[in-house]
Amino acid sequence: MKYAEVAVNAPGGHRHAFTYSLPETLEARVGYGVLVPFGPRTLQGIIVKLTDYSSFPETKDIAGLIEPGISISPQAIDLAQWIADYYVSPLFAAVALMLPPAFESGKVIKPKLVRYIRLNPGADPAGDAEARLRKKRAFKQASVLELLAKKGTMTIQGVERQAGCGSNTINALLTAGLIQQDIVQQSRDPLSRLDLPLELPLTFTDSQASAWSHIRASLARKDSSNESRVFMLHGVTGSGKTEIYLRALQETVRMGKKGICLVPEIALTAQTIDRFFARFPGRVAILHSKLSIGEQYDEWQRIQQGHFDVVIGPRSAVFAPQPDIGLIIVDEEHEWAYKQMEKTPRYHARDVALKLAELSGATVILGSATPNVCTYYKTMDNEFELIELKERVTPQGDASLPEVDIVNMRDELKAGSRGIFSRRLKDGIGSALDRNEQVILFINRRGSANFLQCWDCGYVPSCKRCAVALTYHAAGDRLICHHCRRVYSMIKKCPNCSSTRIKFSGIGTETVEAECHRLFHSARVIRFDSDTMARTKEYERTVRSFNRHEADILVGTQILAKGLDFPSVSLVGIVNADTGLNLPDFRASERTFQLLCQVEGRAGRGLVPGHAVIQTYNPENYAIKYAALHDYAGFYQHEIEYRRSFGYPPFSRMARMVYSHYREEKCRGEAERVAGLVRTKIAETGEAGFKLIGPAPAFIARLRRRFQMQLIIVGQEVQDIIKDMELPNGWILDVDPVGMV
Repeated sequence: MKYAEVAVNAPGGHRHAFTYSLPETLEARVGYGVLVPFGPRTLQGIIVKLTDYSSFPETKDIAGLIEPGISISPQAIDLAQWIADYYVSPLFAAVALMLPPAFESGKVIKPKLVRYIRLNPGADPAGDAEARLRKKRAFKQASVLELLAKKGTMTIQGVERQAGCGSNTINALLTAGLIQQDIVQQSRDPLSRLDLPLELPLTFTDSQASAWSHIRASLARKDSSNESRVFMLHGVTGSGKTEIYLRALQETVRMGKKGICLVPEIALTAQTIDRFFARFPGRVAILHSKLSIGEQYDEWQRIQQGHFDVVIGPRSAVFAPQPDIGLIIVDEEHEWAYKQMEKTPRYHARDVALKLAELSGATVILGSATPNVCTYYKTMDNEFELIELKERVTPQGDASLPEVDIVNMRDELKAGSRGIFSRRLKDGIGSALDRNEQVILFINRRGSANFLQCWDCGYVPSCKRCAVALTYHAAGDRLICHHCRRVYSMIKKCPNCSSTRIKFSGIGTETVEAECHRLFHSARVIRFDSDTMARTKEYERTVRSFNRHEADILVGTQILAKGLDFPSVSLVGIVNADTGLNLPDFRASERTFQLLCQVEGRAGRGLVPGHAVIQTYNPENYAIKYAALHDYAGFYQHEIEYRRSFGYPPFSRMARMVYSHYREEKCRGEAERVAGLVRTKIAETGEAGFKLIGPAPAFIARLRRRFQMQLIIVGQEVQDIIKDMELPNGWILDVDPVGMV
């Protein structure tokens, strides 16, 4: 008898597969979707292994295959098993990442079927039939025959619209045998709107040519070797990394392979797709959560069938069923958006891409102007091959990086300048607008004020569900919690002491936008944050509009730092560089450096020179100083020594455990209980390298009415400490967290 190990979609999640008997009448393979008995119910599952024996004396039979048939590759199963083990997640949750859209929820997605009609060639000539119908006063039926005689095959909707008839008219003609119906499956194509001219490869600079020679040599070796190889493409902003990606993909396709290109944000797919689609017309697929379920389903099916040379998308696109993968590109590899933080498994798409390349023998290109410190450490350790692009590329050839000024806002206050913009930034904006150039202003906070405060008693309005201050939004005159999205009415007087002296503290994108309108009356200003860009099409529309110079100033949050290319931007203003510096997170300086470099790198990417102004109250901070100098090497040396001295990654690994509960005492008690288990486990290992931090309240001690306590495990194989623990609902496990808050 044959047996199958099945990952079951069971409540609560399980980290192992369940063994079932395989009926002789059922033909199944690894990766097939099946229905299995599980307690009193029948649940979905995926076969992860077939075997000739069972470790259990009694097993139940698989009930049948899921219809319509579901199948994923053995390679995808291996990847899912690695994800489940590495990130300590339920097995089915990892397998579900590889499945077609909506499978896990139980929804049945059907192909889109379109009904066409045409004249029946076996019936009387259309003219004779039409005359008879008019004689019977069936004028609408006659009009349909006349229309089809002129235009041939048409959709039923098109006929009904042009002939002014309804379904009864069409059905009558079908019954009479005067027309025929054809049902055709039609793909829902999210890129059908694109009609771009073919783009030929651009001429390489010397630096690009050198980089390309290394990558091409690696791709060529794939003919005789199935080993993966990883390149860290460290190129300054605007150095032409995308052209390297395109050339590498062309070579991959020439060798009969396919590729995947990851971008950190859905908003970036618009510009990336335009470049790739122009080079590979009709051979580019897009996958992301903002597509309709039908579009996702059709794209997934066509990708699996091998219709596309390249798949583009954010982190989940790494699980696209792309066959014969030869190249995986991770653009802006340092971005935190590649980390899944909302649900289990909390994977990092960059690390999943590296494992997928290992399983498939693909080449990986990790691209960034500001590489993740841990990634760059691997290049220094010769685990990855470092390739550098040190010069910018513009339509006029090589160009310099933007000149950067640091403005000490303490000096501005001493000089009596108390506005949002320093004198230097305000003058720079005015000069850029006079020259008909564009400006980007970065502030990493939404809203009009970070919080409100009573001048008399110090009261700060906070969310009733979360332990955070409310943010004031002038649009709508309301207070909003940026964590649970709950909206509150604006207060006119303090509920604590009844004082009407309420002051606004801090600034956000709305404040900066309003200040731009006040100071530069004729300037066209766009606010670019998650409040104004709720939908993907709005992101794309804004990006393309600003690219066409339909606005002069773009005010936005960190989305501006993510690889957008606006050739007419000559000035970038960083309104407050200090926002993330003082967070209780060892990565705070790295994150600040990356943001500053990426944002200031939006300036001077076209024909006009670039300039950036960084406003800060901490001008001596090393992250700010090195960012102003575009000096990644200097920042890396400072940062890596800091991490070495404290044993932070890459010199260790971490796992973050967070427990939440509606009752504070229950939350604290459970965290203490598990902390005791962790200490026991650490003691049992006998290794001095492990340590436990906590339990302690999380940075946001209460979120959506639930109190939060956290534990941080530091060591090497941190999974060994937690993989066998039975934890109740309410616990979140995050291996290799990108943040501690």
